[in-house]
Amino acid sequence: MHNQDNGKPAGPDTLALPSPPASSSPRWWLAVQSALIAYGLTVGAALVTMALVVLGFFLGGAGALNVMNDSAGSMGARLDGPSALAIYPFFLAAMALGGTTVLTVSSTAYASLGAPLVSVWVGALPLLLTAVATTSLWRLGRRAERKSALESDGLRWLYAGVTGLALAAVSVSLSLLVSLRGTTDDGAAFLTAASPSLVAGAVLLGTAASWAGRKCEAGTGLRWIGRAEAALPGLRAALRVTGCHYLAYTFAVGTALFITALLHGGAAVAFAAPLWLPTASAWAFAAGHLSAVANLGLPLPGDYPLTVGNLPMWASAAVGVLGLLLAAAASVFWFLSRGRKEPHGRRAWLTLPVVFGLGGAALQILSLVAAGQGIAGGNASGPGAGIVGPAWWTFLVMAGWGVVVEAGSRTLAPQLAHLVPRRIRRFVIGARGN
Repeated sequence: MHNQDNGKPAGPDTLALPSPPASSSPRWWLAVQSALIAYGLTVGAALVTMALVVLGFFLGGAGALNVMNDSAGSMGARLDGPSALAIYPFFLAAMALGGTTVLTVSSTAYASLGAPLVSVWVGALPLLLTAVATTSLWRLGRRAERKSALESDGLRWLYAGVTGLALAAVSVSLSLLVSLRGTTDDGAAFLTAASPSLVAGAVLLGTAASWAGRKCEAGTGLRWIGRAEAALPGLRAALRVTGCHYLAYTFAVGTALFITALLHGGAAVAFAAPLWLPTASAWAFAAGHLSAVANLGLPLPGDYPLTVGNLPMWASAAVGVLGLLLAAAASVFWFLSRGRKEPHGRRAWLTLPVVFGLGGAALQILSLVAAGQGIAGGNASGPGAGIVGPAWWTFLVMAGWGVVVEAGSRTLAPQLAHLVPRRIRRFVIGARGN
């Protein structure tokens, strides 16, 4: 290649470099597209979950199926009909984004209430579906950033907010579209998952997860993360230890809960495990670590708060042994994660208790089940609500377990570290290097 002016070979500085290919889609459409795809994946996961539930009721026999149909059939959504797979997945997807299911009934069906309208609502996160929605939004945020990189964090927040708003718009619209209406001689009923909490949850989750994905793809750090790591040495390793401890405990306890449900509840309960098992395992995690499951205001059977003391003696002993074994394993993991050199100073004792405590607080919030009623007009009593889930002191108890694991990493772990298989040791040391 020669220079056209003087015939001399063109230097590297004079060569025209190809411009990077521009994104074929505008940025706002990439943000909206992220919301649409994430919602579609969440509904798809809910469809699979609902198919398992329906299959479980069929396998459970006519008795289990008739019980559900008696409550749902009057509104045109029998579990043995196509509406079960066409409607209920949208309810589950809305609840995964933070929505509450609201049933409004005219009081002519319940003359004793003395009010024209009665509404009952239930709110609970189907945690597996929430995880699908969060992961999808995060990965799609990375995809959008990769296709069209943004110049500043302000723009990332802006387009992540567009994703959150679009997610709220599509979820509320489709939830209203599939709402159930029923009319009988006694009155009318209306069941919907479109609620103010759905709007708030979809906006917050869509914005936060999409922004995190964009930020990860951009590869730029956050100031507050750097400050947190400076204040709490080994923060990343502590997060990994806490997560592995939770997953190991809930896997063991969840397996026991599933087998128990299968033996005592049959196929109908077992096949619905994707809906209830993650929450039940979280409650078992809290109770098994010497906290409790508390009930505030809900008319539920049983003696609350529920603790390991409510279990048979052999089960209480098994739960205690499991907790101690996994605490010892976490101590060894923590010891290997930060190296054999024992850290000094007060801050070295704070990292794991703080992370365990924050994990306990997250557990309290995400596994709560709330319900309530509202009454409009008449002389009936006013609205009421209640919650059931890990007790409020769970985060304090978990912080205490963090102290136990920290102490174990300084006393017990050095004597046990040589028992760790080489493959696991390499994994831990490699994670520490990253």
